[in-house]
Amino acid sequence: MDTIKLFASDLDGTFVTDKKTFDTKYFKNTIEQLAANQQFFVASSGRSFNGIAMIFKSYIKKYNISLVSQNGASVFADGRNIFRSDIDPNILEKIYTVIPELSVKPDRIIFEGDDTTYAPDYQKQANLEKISFYNPKMKTIHRFSEINEPIEKIAIFWHDSDQKLMAEELIAKTKIQGVRATSSGYGAIDIINRGISKAIGLQKLGSYLGLHHDQMAAFGDGENDLEMLYYVAHPYVMPNAPDFIKKEFAGDQIALADNNHDGVLKTINQIIAK
Repeated sequence: MDTIKLFASDLDGTFVTDKKTFDTKYFKNTIEQLAANQQFFVASSGRSFNGIAMIFKSYIKKYNISLVSQNGASVFADGRNIFRSDIDPNILEKIYTVIPELSVKPDRIIFEGDDTTYAPDYQKQANLEKISFYNPKMKTIHRFSEINEPIEKIAIFWHDSDQKLMAEELIAKTKIQGVRATSSGYGAIDIINRGISKAIGLQKLGSYLGLHHDQMAAFGDGENDLEMLYYVAHPYVMPNAPDFIKKEFAGDQIALADNNHDGVLKTINQIIAK
């Protein structure tokens, strides 16, 4: 096996447990060994920068963890943003306006920037409380004009409807171009710029770090991880991933355990022990 210099991991359903926790002692031991080997750990998620930072807190600066956030629309390394892909404000405003007119109203909708998550107040209070759990800097807004920073992703949640069909209806009603819808799982559809993915985020990060895709491994469990898994030379799918994801990869490309049993960390440690 070629020497792997970078390990990228999705978070929800992959790195963290169903209760959104992880073994901090095991992670600390693993990342210290990676640092000693001059290898990198990258958190690659549909979450915003603040949503990822909430999980890793002090580890990011101490161990120089890079972040591919917003499904690849924003990349952080060495404590700064090295790449971002903002959605056209005209597209954002169209979506903001049309959402209440859809045949099936979404459970939740948020507009995500690097600093703040904006939640329109035309959704239920209980749903706003759910949003704040994953987004530590959430601002409830009454008008689109209250969004005062570039937005990289719109996350829309339909828990009891076909998410892809609803996203297609949204795009058809707004007649927008230049963006695409990708599933993040858990009833969520993310609207990001066309051509953006976690694979693009890793490509940008690799260029910054001087690494090629054959020096990268990645872990994932969902549809929005597929481009990243196809991009790296060493993909690992979680055992808890849906069958349509797992069938794309060989048996030795399945992580050693699921997300509730430290599958990512166990697999990384097996690799670096060789």
